[in-house]
Amino acid sequence: MLGVISNLPFIRYNRRRFLGMGIAAAIAPILLNSCSNNQKTRNSGSRTIKFSHGSGLCNLPLFYASEKQLFEQYGFSGTTALTPFNADIAAQLATGQVEMAVIPFTNAIAAYTQGASFQVVAGSGIEGLIVVAKPEFKSFQDLKGRKIGTFQADTLDIIVYDYLQHEGMSYSDVEMVYFGDSTEVLNAYLAGQVDAISSIEPYATKAKTSTNGNVLGDGTDIYGAGYPDCVVAARNELIQNEPEVVKNVIRTFFEAQYLIENNFEEAAQTTIDKYYKTDIASLLQAAQAQPPGVDIRNKRDFMYSRAESMAALNYINQKPDNNFVNFSLLEQVIQESPELWQRVRVKTEAV
Repeated sequence: MLGVISNLPFIRYNRRRFLGMGIAAAIAPILLNSCSNNQKTRNSGSRTIKFSHGSGLCNLPLFYASEKQLFEQYGFSGTTALTPFNADIAAQLATGQVEMAVIPFTNAIAAYTQGASFQVVAGSGIEGLIVVAKPEFKSFQDLKGRKIGTFQADTLDIIVYDYLQHEGMSYSDVEMVYFGDSTEVLNAYLAGQVDAISSIEPYATKAKTSTNGNVLGDGTDIYGAGYPDCVVAARNELIQNEPEVVKNVIRTFFEAQYLIENNFEEAAQTTIDKYYKTDIASLLQAAQAQPPGVDIRNKRDFMYSRAESMAALNYINQKPDNNFVNFSLLEQVIQESPELWQRVRVKTEAV
């Protein structure tokens, strides 16, 4: 569900129940306090943008920018909120606990279609959705009747569904087991609780190397190269009232992308332990699988198309409207600060 998740080792939520519970109902009592806190931050004279986030490499631009204080050159600071579980990313954004988020785009779709007032304004990280299985499982067909661990309504959940569809299978052919965070997923796999996982980097690499497992798919064969995972989302009132702040956040993400692309090892050393609970070898090995990518203007249709899979799984009962993705501020940044766009490697060459 999009809210507080049970502390049990793993959870299995019915997909219709997932849709019915809703973000607002889950944590509405804290909405007034969170909005009040944001206002106090503005009035104090020290402007801070608070982000909710996940745990994968697609969040690296945010983590690196925060640690290196890259936001400060634009007159504000960027801080990362405590986000205990992946499902909380959307909940914190939807209820105003944070003004911006780095979030898997499918979680954003699920929240947006329930009335959350935010828009996707840029990308953060591309690719890196990886299905890893124990050595004895060499194909998706081998996983019939087996347990697959991941997060519910996440891009990692949807890619399993899409792979099964591609193989002529369905969720009824496997047992999906849903966890709260990347560490839980990895530990369950290593402990033998599940037979395969759909995970992000650097945890997928750790899973594969620790068990000599097989990568059954990384999404590029069914989605194509450069597909998005995490996106940058901003609440509507921030976009409307402080568009320059949002644009400067996008500029900061471009700068972080450039620095990460040119010295990933330094970025890894800066963020490991605090943000990535893995060893440095796994983190460095995972670098190429999930690179940063801010300019994903050519992936708008792809994100909307994944809503079809979400609807099929009963995660949403309506598709997001055209306002879900708003790249107008991203386009303004590219026009006004072309040097930031020109020097990064991952970008949209033409739209």
